[in-house]
Amino acid sequence: MILDLRKLKRSGKDQSDFFFEYSPETELIEIPSAKLIAPVKVVGSISLTGEHSCYLEGEVVFGIKGECTRCLKDTENYYTAQFAEAVEENNQDGYSLKNDTVDLAIIVDDLITLNAPISFLCDDACKGICVGCGVNLNDSECKCKK
Repeated sequence: MILDLRKLKRSGKDQSDFFFEYSPETELIEIPSAKLIAPVKVVGSISLTGEHSCYLEGEVVFGIKGECTRCLKDTENYYTAQFAEAVEENNQDGYSLKNDTVDLAIIVDDLITLNAPISFLCDDACKGICVGCGVNLNDSECKCKK
């Protein structure tokens, strides 16, 4: 997912929209029994802000599939994360241009890592599994003696 500023400059425009479907090379999700659903969708725009700088904005939509961390039910959830990044040569505080190109994969990987949930739930109100009798409390009542 390389965005080339030289190509944008040659087109005579200073802004362009982009859309990518992306499959990360490494696993970005650290939730046990959960995996990222490929492809990740990336949509946004790039604007030239100087001879060797640009501004990127857009959103990333990614899904996670796996077991709920409370009740172990197979589930699939989708998340949307916004991004807005100033990119320039030798940027000490953020993302840098390399040969007037931006590697959008680095930004997207960071965004997914930062926006992935800590625990993966089938529902925010998931009751989990009873530690005594092992029943899924979302489907049945506890069988333990009161």
